[in-house]
Amino acid sequence: MAPLASVQGQVTALFTKALKDAFPSIQQDALVTKGNPKYGDYQCNNAMMIFKEHGAGLGFDSPLKVAEAIRDSLPPSKLLGDISVAPQGFVTVRVSPEWLSSKVGECLLKGDISYLDLPRKRVVVDYSSPNIAKEMHVGHLRSTIIGESVRRVLEFCGHEVHGLNHVGDWGTQFGMLIEYMKEAYPNFQDQLPEVHDLQEFYKASKKRFDEDADFKTRAQLAVVDLQAGGEFARSAWQKICEVSRLSFNRIYQRLNISIEERGESFYNSMIPPLVEELKVRKICQESEGAMCIFTPNISTIPLMAVKSDGGFGYDSTDLAAIYHRLFVMRADWVIYVTDLGQEQHFHMIFDAAKQAGWHRPPLTRCDHMGFGVVQGEDKKKFKTRSGETVKLGDLLDEAVQRAALEISKRVEEQSKDGGEAFLSNPEEQMDAAQKIGIAAVRYFDMKQNRTSNYVFNWDRMLDAKGNSAVFLFYAYARIRSIQRKAGIDVHSIPSNCLQVKHPAERDLALKLLQFPDVIEAILGDLHLHHLTDYLWELCNTLTGFYMKCKVLGEEAQSCRLLLCEATRKVLLKSFQLMGFTPLDKI
Repeated sequence: MAPLASVQGQVTALFTKALKDAFPSIQQDALVTKGNPKYGDYQCNNAMMIFKEHGAGLGFDSPLKVAEAIRDSLPPSKLLGDISVAPQGFVTVRVSPEWLSSKVGECLLKGDISYLDLPRKRVVVDYSSPNIAKEMHVGHLRSTIIGESVRRVLEFCGHEVHGLNHVGDWGTQFGMLIEYMKEAYPNFQDQLPEVHDLQEFYKASKKRFDEDADFKTRAQLAVVDLQAGGEFARSAWQKICEVSRLSFNRIYQRLNISIEERGESFYNSMIPPLVEELKVRKICQESEGAMCIFTPNISTIPLMAVKSDGGFGYDSTDLAAIYHRLFVMRADWVIYVTDLGQEQHFHMIFDAAKQAGWHRPPLTRCDHMGFGVVQGEDKKKFKTRSGETVKLGDLLDEAVQRAALEISKRVEEQSKDGGEAFLSNPEEQMDAAQKIGIAAVRYFDMKQNRTSNYVFNWDRMLDAKGNSAVFLFYAYARIRSIQRKAGIDVHSIPSNCLQVKHPAERDLALKLLQFPDVIEAILGDLHLHHLTDYLWELCNTLTGFYMKCKVLGEEAQSCRLLLCEATRKVLLKSFQLMGFTPLDKI
């Protein structure tokens, strides 16, 4: 199958050639946007600017004349159908139905959908990043699912992608955790304890630390032992990490997350030699007893490679991490997915990496994918009724329960209407509830502008008629229903049977071929709502197609079945990028 290519990009290339041929003395990028559907699919907006800046010298008396010169210089192309020129100077083109038919068959029906973003890059995506011995909560939701989806998009584009989980597995708090582990689970070294609630484990250890001076002393000594590589402390630390890892992995399995753990401890041994090197190179300087890296272009507050007490903190670890990713792993592109509150910190890290020569733009690219917070209806951080932070596992459980309730209502309605209930089996219902509930949470988050805060709302999240994962699942299931009723193996239909003729067929074919434009937009600004916006538009276009074009029993049945299959494949690929598993029946 031929890789997909941006339709707008191909139209832009044609107008670029036309501008160069029509006005060889003028260097101007082709300004191509989506057009008004009444007049065409894409429009070139250069004529007005050219007329204002060069019209008199070129002998043109209006933007219309400039536009006509652009139109007349367009190279022959099977892509172009009708071309019109407006008096204001807009050149509008309509993509030809023949080209649409050919490209849908060539790019969407033969084999798996593919796209290539060249040159191929080695990319590190840093996301999720919970803290050891603490429960994953709603604050980890956005980083985890946004990071996973951007990782999947980049892999789809042909890049070598490393998804890294920078867990908080090092620091002074491990002294109290180690001592508490000894007290609460004396045989922890022989049998891994079943800690069902990490949050309670952490709170209990903190309570002992705050209230018992003897415990606090032992905890402080345990930190020293851990940092010195003491056998017992290291063993206890590893057990605590293992217990936490089991808890995290239960969430990751439910969310279909693929990520490699590489926590703070991984970089610990790199910090001292790295600091020494930066000192020799005068990048790291002493200031008020600390070893600092100054980034005046970003902040007046320096990064502390070594704190005034001689210890290492977050700055130290993040410097070592970006060094390892850019210099050792030879990553071309590093993306950090964290809340917006850390934006300045990471731009300081990028600046320090640039000073050190590890980050060499434009050869390397570093991005901070910042995001806003999840809010309750009161526009404050999303909390439980008791004021506690919402555990991510509890949130997913509730999503599944609510989806199960909606499914049972639907099954009951189908039974009352005398129709066949597709999900009459309780096991099927629960499987569907798991897939729909979790997809609903993920999609609702992804459709937000990631730099904005958003209000968590169950009703909108599970609205079968609104812009939700539920709506998309129904669209997918409807296609599968049509295919079952047709009783034809769609793969046996030759792709040349796809001859786009009806306007609704054409609308759907064009919308399908705009999928790579969405991928390019995500590559440009790392905003995943481009994909959710597109899927909402695609499914509404599909609904319009159904309303105007009967699929089964018509002369155009073969063509329309192929269009349905192409839509199914684009939906399926999009679901895969978002980590969803669709349902054939709902």
